[in-house]
Amino acid sequence: MNKALIGITTIILMILLSFTKSLYVEWNELIIVIISITIGSLSYHYSTHKLESSHLLGISAVSGFFFCVLLGIIDITIDHFLYFLPSGNEDGDPLSLRFKIEEYNDDLFIESLISFLCVPILSFIASKTISFFTKNN
Repeated sequence: MNKALIGITTIILMILLSFTKSLYVEWNELIIVIISITIGSLSYHYSTHKLESSHLLGISAVSGFFFCVLLGIIDITIDHFLYFLPSGNEDGDPLSLRFKIEEYNDDLFIESLISFLCVPILSFIASKTISFFTKNN
């Protein structure tokens, strides 16, 4: 069940990132990425049957940073090939994918730090909420 949830979340994330036309991960995309990583880290956490909060926070923080970088590069690549391929109407050389990634790597690093902070907080809150409702039922 948890692997299926991670797979479904990844597919929905890729579809949502494909429909947004931007050269880099914007705020609305960043929110989608953070929620997706949170769902993935919670699914992984509960599939390993480790209920320690420190384990959840560690997994969430690391996955929040690295998956945000990875998903940001994937988003730039998707947007490059779907929307920003050379059309012949440019005033100079069209930007290559490598140049676009190098141009937005500072923004992507800052967004990954935001994800590094937000994903553990959201995962912890969701974990405590889930455990509260499962203990009361």
